[in-house]
Amino acid sequence: MSYTNFTLDVDADGIALITWDMPDRSMNVFTEEVMRELNAIVDKVAGDAAIKGAVITSGKDSFSGGADITLLQKMLAAFAAEKEKDLEKATRTLFENAGYMTGLFRKIETCGKPFVSAINGTCMGGAFEMSLACHGRVAADSDKVKMALPEVKIGIFPGAGGTQRVPRLTDQQQALQMLTTGQNLSPQKAKQMGLIHEIAPPAKLVETAKAMIRNGLKPVAPWDEKGFKLPGGPIAGDRHPAPRDLRQLSGRGRDPELRL
Repeated sequence: MSYTNFTLDVDADGIALITWDMPDRSMNVFTEEVMRELNAIVDKVAGDAAIKGAVITSGKDSFSGGADITLLQKMLAAFAAEKEKDLEKATRTLFENAGYMTGLFRKIETCGKPFVSAINGTCMGGAFEMSLACHGRVAADSDKVKMALPEVKIGIFPGAGGTQRVPRLTDQQQALQMLTTGQNLSPQKAKQMGLIHEIAPPAKLVETAKAMIRNGLKPVAPWDEKGFKLPGGPIAGDRHPAPRDLRQLSGRGRDPELRL
């Protein structure tokens, strides 16, 4: 299968290199087409016994600016157009579309094959949320590499798992500061916080990421392991888990479906 926005190459060790390189764009962003293609690629990696794991990187100087903001505008416009005809259906469709990216990233996290994000440049918003859903994260040792969840700067909050994964990887004080300020993180700061695993010379970025898989990277997120504890200790929400119906709506284990 060929893709418009990605290439997929499998090496002799069975490690897939997924290179994100959108045509006619200076920076990769998440669009409907990108998410559908990535969903198909995850299915390919998970379902092919010859593929041992996958590295996701960018074919551009930057990694990704995150989601195309017009996606949200399209969702809200579709809701406004449909709500007068069938409010319940319009609301359900809006909820499912808004949660598509969350479901896709959870699919990466639970697919059974190790994924590593090789961050070669600016990695913002949904792109960093995707990286956090990968089992390993390596950033290039470069001043060009900045990671952030900057959504708060335009009046919204990260919506694809960042609010849940960041405080499960670092202490709550640093997590709260990151999420409420949208601060940029250097590779060194991100590693100190526990948000990435390794920093590599730019020329060895992909090889370092592949080595994590060759060395037995577990395809399981820390919070999916029995006995997981928050780095900064329990917080109130941990003692009062979400009702079952909300957990079922969270996208855990379901195949995402985007309908715009």
